Amino acid sequence: MGDPRCGPALIGLLDSDNPTVREWAAMALASLKIDGAVEPVRRAYRACLERATPPDWTEPVGIRWALTELGARTPVVPSLTAHLRATVPDDAPCWPSTHFTEIINDLADHAQVILYSQFWRVDDGRTYGISGTGLDWELDWTAPWEHLVEESHTWSLLEASEAPAGDNIFVALTWIDRNDLRPEETPQSRPTV
Repeated sequence: MGDPRCGPALIGLLDSDNPTVREWAAMALASLKIDGAVEPVRRAYRACLERATPPDWTEPVGIRWALTELGARTPVVPSLTAHLRATVPDDAPCWPSTHFTEIINDLADHAQVILYSQFWRVDDGRTYGISGTGLDWELDWTAPWEHLVEESHTWSLLEASEAPAGDNIFVALTWIDRNDLRPEETPQSRPTV
């Protein structure tokens, strides 16, 4: 309903035993732009990492999105990646599939770990999800950051070699920076490279 009076209840749900409830509460707080939500959402993210929830699972992805929407996290977006970003009807962040390999290389060159990719087809002003490559990789989150960057780069390039392509095909990538795994060092903003 978009009523900000639910803010305190949503903040309380960040301590739920259920990861989906925590994720959705954080996302609702961000969508409603609830005053005072930043610190509780940051605590929820720290707790998520302390539970060793892999960063590519939906809970940490949703909470990072919430922190970004609340202005408490600025993703690292290298300049080439930013330049190649496309505008699609629903304004979702995505890139032309024809530039997928360039974006993968750019993110790796800036020490970003790609978590996953999704593909979209735009026809007549409407956006449709389409099947990707079917590749599914799992990173060892105990490995050094440089190893994670290399592994995600290798898997993403393999995915790019099998990905759907075309003038109306777009890819949405989700990636993280090393600082996303250090919740105690979460600054108000991080520089764009």
